[in-house]
Amino acid sequence: MTVALKHSTPQANPPWQVAVPARAELGEHPLWDSRWHRLFWTDCAAGTVHCSNLPQDTVVWSAPDGAPIGVALLRACGGLAIATSDHIVLLGSDGRADRDPIELPIDTAAVRFNDGSCDPAGRLLVGTTGGHADGLGELFSVDANGTVRRLLDGLTEANGIGWSPDGRSMYFVDSGEPVMYVFDYDVVGGRLGERKEFTRIDPTLGYLDGLTVDEAGDVWVAIWDGGRLHKYTPDGRLRAVIDVPVSRPTCPAFGGRDLGTLYVTTARDDVGGESRAGQVLAWPGAGRGIAPYRFAG
Repeated sequence: MTVALKHSTPQANPPWQVAVPARAELGEHPLWDSRWHRLFWTDCAAGTVHCSNLPQDTVVWSAPDGAPIGVALLRACGGLAIATSDHIVLLGSDGRADRDPIELPIDTAAVRFNDGSCDPAGRLLVGTTGGHADGLGELFSVDANGTVRRLLDGLTEANGIGWSPDGRSMYFVDSGEPVMYVFDYDVVGGRLGERKEFTRIDPTLGYLDGLTVDEAGDVWVAIWDGGRLHKYTPDGRLRAVIDVPVSRPTCPAFGGRDLGTLYVTTARDDVGGESRAGQVLAWPGAGRGIAPYRFAG
C-alpha cells in the first residue's frame, strides 16, 4: 500500500493535445473502438454519448428525458450498452435498440448510475451513487442473458473499475474514500474475492476518479480536483504523477491504432477559467493499453 503525498514529483511537461475540442460539463469514460478506430465518450451531465472520428465529433445518443447518464460501453455485436435512468439501454451497430432494456433494482429518487466497465468474460459491471450521501451506492454485475447480481453495497460513489491483464485482480474506486481497492476476481464465475487496499492518497490532493490499466499492469487513475493522473505499479507503488492542464480530469483510457495514445476526459471547473476544461485530451506515446472488453449481451 502506498500513500501519495503532496511532494510527489509531477512528470515534466507531458505533451497534451486536444483530441476533441468539446465543452462537456462532465466528460467521462473515453472508450476506444478498435474495430472501427473511433473514440466514444460521454457527457454524463448532458445525457449524451459521443463518437469521435477524430477530430470530428458526433452525438450518437441522447437520453430521451435529458437525464444524466452513467456510462456507455461497447457490445460484442458492435453496438453500445448505456446506463441511463434505472436501466441499461442496448443499441445495435445501427444505433437502434435491438433488445429490451435491462432493468436494475435501484431507487432512482435516491441514486443514479455513475460509472462502469466490462470484465474479460463479457459481463457488464455498473455502479451507482447517492451524491454526497454515504452508503447508498452499489455495484452490480449484469450477465449476457440480463441476470443482475449485486456485488457491493454501502458505497458513496462507485467509480473507476479495471482489471489486471490476466483478469485475476479487479481495481475499484469509491470516490467517497481516498482509497483504491483491489479484489481477487473470479473471471469464470464473475465473483469478487478478498478486498484489499491497493493505494491511498492524501485527501487534500483531490478525489480518485476513473481508471485504466495498461498492458504492463500499471494502473492509471484520474485525480478529480487535483489536476493530475497517478500511475501505480501492479503492487500499488506510485510510479509517476502526471500533470493535466485542467483541475478536473475524470477518466483515462488508451486508444489509437496501436493503443499507444492516452485519452483523458475532463469536466468544467466551477469558476470557468480553464480553457481546456471539458475537452478530451490526448497524450500520444504515453504507453500501451489493452483493448476494452465488450458486453456479451
